[in-house]
Amino acid sequence: MKTMKMKGLNFFRIIIILVFFASCNSSKKNISEYVKIYGFAQGTTWHITYQSKDGENLTNQIDSILKVFDFSMSAYNKQSQLTKINNNEDVKVDSFFIDIFNESKALYDMSGKMFDPTVRPLVKAWGFGHDTQLQKPSPQTIDSILLFTGLDKVKIIDGKIVKSDQRTTLIFNANAQGYSVDLICQWFLEQGYSDFLVEVGGETRAFGVNSNGTPWRVGIDAPVDGSSEIDRVIWGVSDLSDGMSLCTSGNYRNFFYTEDGRRYSHELNPVTGYPTQDSVLSVAIIASNAMRADGLATVAMVLGVENGFKLIDSLPNTDGLFFYSESNGDIKTIKTKGFVIEKIQKD
Repeated sequence: MKTMKMKGLNFFRIIIILVFFASCNSSKKNISEYVKIYGFAQGTTWHITYQSKDGENLTNQIDSILKVFDFSMSAYNKQSQLTKINNNEDVKVDSFFIDIFNESKALYDMSGKMFDPTVRPLVKAWGFGHDTQLQKPSPQTIDSILLFTGLDKVKIIDGKIVKSDQRTTLIFNANAQGYSVDLICQWFLEQGYSDFLVEVGGETRAFGVNSNGTPWRVGIDAPVDGSSEIDRVIWGVSDLSDGMSLCTSGNYRNFFYTEDGRRYSHELNPVTGYPTQDSVLSVAIIASNAMRADGLATVAMVLGVENGFKLIDSLPNTDGLFFYSESNGDIKTIKTKGFVIEKIQKD
């Protein structure tokens, strides 16, 4: 399982580049009607473009939404609801927590326990946390941690978290950021906006059309080992239809080699406690909301190319693009039928 994305660290995800095209046709929407705003939250950045007749800047409103969300679901905010739950304090959970927990449980069951928000102690043991050093833990350490991990050890009863083992902790970095995208989109819809694109930490969702009067477009990085946001290479661009989300996950920016030359990525199998061993490099998922697309991107990475593809291909209103490496090092792709992408990078 991945480090539940650890999205405050940019190398824990494929960066989605927003692609905007200026209009040169007077019959299309006037680009001046579209406002672009950005900010910082959850240890990462956010960018939003929206059509506004009066050009109102909504930065403060978006910051307020994300601040409330941070005090609910952040594992790094010492005053958050999630932190208190992890400290075994008596807390009545809010609607944010209930939504994310229920979605996480659905993915946990759907994936055969491959999506597991209790995996944080394993992440730290391997050194994939934001404040730990990369290392290979002993088998004894892994076995001892597996005794208190597993989402089946946590339930919500009468609005409160009940754990069968008090050592169990939760972190929802693999789908909480997608949920924050959905929250912002819902706010825009409630305010009467119909054309906008929301991106938080690389996870995106679009409604309506862009300033050209055409579907919003997003670019997807080529998975190059060790690449950064500065030297990234755009592999292709994809259109997002009304209300759809595109989220990604990858392992090519966070890995280490042991003395015997073995490569370990941050995608951990929650059942075995060890990093997954598969040729998959990165995955892009399109789904009807960002929380689901975000979580499925993690699931697909942990399951690997073959099993991950089968799962994504079987789900309604869901499509995926998988990057994987062959034995000779060549990077190949496989995608579901409904994932339409315009390739930019040449082989």
